Amino acid sequence: MGLALVMAALLVLPAAAQERGITPTEIILGVSAPLSGPAAPWGATARGVEAYLAYINEQGGIHGRTLRFEIRDDGYQPARAVANVRELVERVGVFGIVGMIGSANAAAVRDYMFRNEVVWMTPAVESDPWIGNPNITYLFVTYPNYYQEAKILARYAVEELGLSRIAVFYQNDQYGSNGLRGVRDALAEMGMAPVAEVSYELTDADLSVHALRIAQAQADAVVMYATPNHGAMMAAALAQQNPRPQILSSFTLADPIMARLAGPAWDGVIVPSYFPYPGTDEKVDRVLQILVERNPELANMAFNALAGVTFVEPMLEGLRRAGPNLTKESFVAAMESIQNWDGELLRGVTFGPGRRQGINSIFLARMVNGVPEPLTDWIEYPVEF
Repeated sequence: MGLALVMAALLVLPAAAQERGITPTEIILGVSAPLSGPAAPWGATARGVEAYLAYINEQGGIHGRTLRFEIRDDGYQPARAVANVRELVERVGVFGIVGMIGSANAAAVRDYMFRNEVVWMTPAVESDPWIGNPNITYLFVTYPNYYQEAKILARYAVEELGLSRIAVFYQNDQYGSNGLRGVRDALAEMGMAPVAEVSYELTDADLSVHALRIAQAQADAVVMYATPNHGAMMAAALAQQNPRPQILSSFTLADPIMARLAGPAWDGVIVPSYFPYPGTDEKVDRVLQILVERNPELANMAFNALAGVTFVEPMLEGLRRAGPNLTKESFVAAMESIQNWDGELLRGVTFGPGRRQGINSIFLARMVNGVPEPLTDWIEYPVEF
């Protein structure tokens, strides 16, 4: 009996060893992230994953395997993201990529990821590339939809705040254009249109002309899709206007670091979230404590660091459910078994054979002295992929 068990165990090991990124003792994951450049505050998502996986390893890992997490800096540049991902897949040999900040970056690596059947957990981008895409077998997303979020923000500005002159300030790429499209469509449904559509480039260092265009349009609200640095610059410029327009920002600018970047200009900004804010939920506070204990710098970037955990915590659940004989296929089957699952941060996560969009609700909050004060209950939007 004992000999039979030993032989069975030996037969399992070669199959596990042949799966990229899986060894008898380790699961290798990685990410290309903006640790520098105009989106550097978003790099805290990668550091959040790193700290949380360190905690998981301290608990013994998953089924006897620890999780190694390799981070590469791309400076928010697509060419660097491509080089990083190729290195992670071909040289490091990762099982999966966790995250990926930047719509242009994700677009640049998307086909490569699909061809190489790399598990991809929550690229932090718009949903358009995934809707109707037949190649997303190894993709799982727990990230809001920019287009649907923008529709919710525009409707809230009009229907709840009573504002009627809505402008859009947006980054000139897929990220910003999806926000713009959502605002346009929501306003059109109400018989309205934006009074100004103002784009910027990542290389822009002065936004005074952009702010002037919004002032000339007499906007009473501005929906914003920007990097943290550009969002702070525009908020400061808009704060000089009289009357000052109401800013409604994508959740990508929900981190308290915005209050330090923009100062008092960030007070009153309305931002969504897709998980409870620190200070409002005991489980969230406990996770933040775990992160800060392992990387004290994350205390200053709490929302972004926690967002990183939302990228990876459904993956950890999938790895647990897949069992010790881990392969890409057993992992996919395990992820597809997740139904209405509550993690430490995320709520109601659902995947399935025909579903890769794990969440479909957000709520809105108002920033006051860097602290979010919830304004709404959860607001649902359609499941599209």
